[in-house]
Amino acid sequence: MSEERKAKIMQDGVSRRSVLGIGSAALAAAAFGELSAHAQTREGTRKAEGDHSSSNPGQENKPLLAENPHSNMPPPTDQGDVGPIWYSYDLTHKRIQEGGWTHQVTQRELPSSTEIAGVNMRLTAGSFRELHWHTADEWSIMLYGNARVTVLN
Repeated sequence: MSEERKAKIMQDGVSRRSVLGIGSAALAAAAFGELSAHAQTREGTRKAEGDHSSSNPGQENKPLLAENPHSNMPPPTDQGDVGPIWYSYDLTHKRIQEGGWTHQVTQRELPSSTEIAGVNMRLTAGSFRELHWHTADEWSIMLYGNARVTVLN
């Protein structure tokens, strides 16, 4: 804000317009500061790798970390917030019913998956999958066994 503008505000008193203008600028600055405060930088990652900042003295799930080591120790090329890019069915709730079970991974577990969900399913011999409808296309892979498929149009 220019010195002339500040002097005019002081001379005229506080107006609704000046309060809104100053308030908007303060909110924008706070929001930008919040975003940049959590952003990961290359320099910050390099410094942390050189001292104990990146170590974890607590318990770790080593087999899970070995599956995707860059999630736990990101390379210096990662900047900002890099969300999860994979999610294991084994980490989800298993819905067990007579005739089989399902594991489901949706946008709730994997926020980057905005247009597709995944289901890992077991159907025992003689059981069936209930007719259902949703907007997304669906595809299936059968690992073993045989099935009868009925399609209605």
